[in-house]
Amino acid sequence: MSPLRVGLTVASPAGAGAEDSIPAFWHKSMTNDPASNLYLAKFTRRLNTPEAGLLRTVILSLMAGHACKGSATDEGAGIAFLKQNGYFELRGKAWDDANFLAQTEFKQFDYRELAHLCAGIDYLFGNDGIIARNVVSKGLGEPSFPYDPNNPYIRVPGLPKRGK
Repeated sequence: MSPLRVGLTVASPAGAGAEDSIPAFWHKSMTNDPASNLYLAKFTRRLNTPEAGLLRTVILSLMAGHACKGSATDEGAGIAFLKQNGYFELRGKAWDDANFLAQTEFKQFDYRELAHLCAGIDYLFGNDGIIARNVVSKGLGEPSFPYDPNNPYIRVPGLPKRGK
């Protein structure tokens, strides 16, 4: 199964006490510019290995394509990116190590980070995308579910284990 078809189930924190809007003070930094959107710098900094960076990019693209309103993952561009960067050759211990490092980036992932990711999709994944070109469409620049200040953390599942 294509990794881009693997459904990313982001646990939606919407529930009792959920509000329909993003806090107003976030909007100033929710831009497509890494100078004001500091989360874009976090999402683009180098990890210990290129393989971990690749897997983080895959997770980010799946999140952006599934959890951002109006965004979608372009499967053709995504598969081309994966082939070009050696995703399908990554297996065994190398996969486990890279997946562990990539997953540590999302241990404390919250709604604020998601909102800033959605706002910066074009910078990360657009025509001139800094980490992967044309893999995710821009959309509306905000999450597809409402903010719940009582439960801001979002569970980000790991990628399924690849064969030997």
